[in-house]
Amino acid sequence: LMRHLIVLLVVLASTSLAQVCPAPTGDPLNVGVLPVLNALPTYIAAQEGLYEQYGVNVNLVEVDSARDRTIAMQAGQLDVGNSDVVAHILQVASGQDVKIVRHDSFTADFRFFSIVAGAASGITTIDELISALEDDSAQIAISQSTLIEYLATAMLRQAGYEPEADDYTEVAAIPLRLELLAQGQVAAALLPEPLTTLATGLQGGTALLDDSALEFVPVALTVNQNVIDERPGDVCAYLRAYDDAVQLINADPEAYRQNNVRVPDPVRATYTIPQFADVRVPSDANITEVTDWMLEVDMIDSAPSYDELIDGQFVTDGE
Repeated sequence: LMRHLIVLLVVLASTSLAQVCPAPTGDPLNVGVLPVLNALPTYIAAQEGLYEQYGVNVNLVEVDSARDRTIAMQAGQLDVGNSDVVAHILQVASGQDVKIVRHDSFTADFRFFSIVAGAASGITTIDELISALEDDSAQIAISQSTLIEYLATAMLRQAGYEPEADDYTEVAAIPLRLELLAQGQVAAALLPEPLTTLATGLQGGTALLDDSALEFVPVALTVNQNVIDERPGDVCAYLRAYDDAVQLINADPEAYRQNNVRVPDPVRATYTIPQFADVRVPSDANITEVTDWMLEVDMIDSAPSYDELIDGQFVTDGE
């Protein structure tokens, strides 16, 4: 009963905002979803009928990897994607016209990504990991030239260590990273929640650093520019429903423990359901942090401008 009351109150509070969106077209809006925690509002908006409330025809398309999402957006098979700023900058630098419309992250105290040492490594502190990296007796499993490498470097730098290329080993698939960590084949790995909870709570690992200490975690919702131009009402309505879902999750997180995010069964009952941050787009300073790193590691030759990367119109309209 309480959950239904909360849903009703959010819907009533949002009805006035529905009028600020141009009329949706009724055509399917194909939203590519990596089934990870920051995609939770997209799923909950569907579960609670919020897309229908705003009159937008959302078609959720699960993708298995960031690469699959990027290819599908480039091909026009997806209109919207839950993405990250590193991948987004690469897309724009390669000539794709796509914009960030939301920073879809959590409140600052929530750890999304962590560097976890495996139980077999014997490493239980960040100082021990740094010593092992310095004497080449350990490596951190990451996905190179991605958000994951950016975060690993940012966390290590904040801990006072300047990582080198051979401190990392390439393990692109997240489930394989977890498996190799559990088997002792890598000393440490960068993992997202709820896999960190699994690696530490059930497999004996230790979370050494996490992104809650970082000022900016570069994850985002992106939309192809032609969709913004031709179907602004669809984009606006999708984001209004998304924002309402954020309010619902933040008001009663336990009501949404059962969801379509890929949560391993052993931690389904115990993982921490996140609180989501206020509606915003990344700032110029946020973007510069990421582009500076990408220039440093030669991922891009020049940095796209802020306006080439960001469209904030759907944050300010009606808020």
